[in-house]
Amino acid sequence: MPSPSFLAVIRHVLGRALRETGQMLDRVGIRGAVHAKQGRRLGPDDSYLFNDHLSRHRQIFSLLRRGQPMIPGITSGCNIYQEKIKADSTVAFLAPDATLIGNVHLAPNSSIFYKAILKADVAAHGVNSIRTPEEEIAWRSLPVGSHKRILDAGHWNNGQGLGHPTIGGQNGGGIYVGEGTNIQDSCIVSAYEGHAKIGSYVTVGHRAQIHSASIGDECLIGMGSVLKPGSVVQSQSFVAAGAVVERGDVVKSGELWGGNPARKLRELTAEEKAKIRTQAEKYIDVAKSHGHVMVLGGNVPDKYIEHVLLNATKDASLSNDNRSDAESMHKPTSSTDNLDSNNMQESEATPPVETSDSKSKAA
Repeated sequence: MPSPSFLAVIRHVLGRALRETGQMLDRVGIRGAVHAKQGRRLGPDDSYLFNDHLSRHRQIFSLLRRGQPMIPGITSGCNIYQEKIKADSTVAFLAPDATLIGNVHLAPNSSIFYKAILKADVAAHGVNSIRTPEEEIAWRSLPVGSHKRILDAGHWNNGQGLGHPTIGGQNGGGIYVGEGTNIQDSCIVSAYEGHAKIGSYVTVGHRAQIHSASIGDECLIGMGSVLKPGSVVQSQSFVAAGAVVERGDVVKSGELWGGNPARKLRELTAEEKAKIRTQAEKYIDVAKSHGHVMVLGGNVPDKYIEHVLLNATKDASLSNDNRSDAESMHKPTSSTDNLDSNNMQESEATPPVETSDSKSKAA
C-alpha cells in the first residue's frame, strides 16, 4: 500500500527529465545566440547570460513515497473529507507562501495563512497508492508501531530513514485539518510520531506548534504555544498563549490550560466556549477577503479566483450607470420646460415686491 504505483513513478521520472531537458535546451540556445552576435575572436568571449526561468520554488510538495497534499478546489485525489467537499469544494484561503508537504488533508473552508508550514514528510504513503477515502481512513487507523505499520514503512529501509525510532515511517503519519479551521501566520504542524489531527472550527494562533498531537472541534490554541507528540486537546478547550503541553497530557473538554509546562487553570464559561466557534467563523470571512492576493500568482488556478478589484470596478460602473439613469429621470425633457421650472423656482423663492399702486389699491 505505501509504495507509489508504477505509473506514478514513470510520470515522475519522465516529468523531471522533460523539465531538465528544457532547461538544457534553453542554455544551448543562449550560447548559440551569443556566438551568432559576437562571433569568435582572440581572447575571452563575453559571458553567457542564462535565463534560468525554471523555478523550483513552490509551496505544494507531492512526495513520491510520502503522499501528496489534498486541498479542496486546488489539488485532485482522495481526500478524507470527500463528503464535505461535495457540499463546498474550496478552501477559504491558502496563502501563496504557506508550505504543504506530503500527506496533508484540508477540509472545505479551512485557511492556511502566511508562512505556515504543514509537514507530513515521513509517512509511508506513496503517491497514487491509496485511491479512495475509505483506504485513507483504514491507513490512518493503523496503530503506531504495529506490525502492519512497519510493513508499510518499507521493511525498515534505513537508507531512507524509515527505520528511525522517532521519525521512521512506521510512526510518521498524516496531517488532517478539519472544516472551518484556521492556521495562522508562521505556525508549524508536523507528523513525525503519528498523525496530527486538528478538528473543525479550531483557531491556531500565530507561531503555534503542533507535533503529532490531536485537537478536538472548536478549540483555541494560543499564540506561540507548543503541543508535543501524543498530547490531546479535547473539544471546546483553550490552550493559552505560550503554553507547552507535554507528551501524553490531556486537556479535557471545557478546560483552560496555561504555563510551561502547561497545567489546568480553570474551567471555561459557557460564553467563552461560544466565542471559540464564533472566532473561527469570523476567520473564514477574513480568509476569503485575502483571496485576491492569489491573482498575482501561486497555487490556485484562475478559475477559482474571484478578482476583487475587477468586481469592484464592475460595481462602480454599475453604480455610475444607475446614477446616470436616475438623473435622466429627473432631467427636464426640453429647454422650455427648463425655463418654466426655473421661473417656478424663482417665483417660489422670491417674495412679491410691494409698489405704490398696490398700496393705494389695498387702502
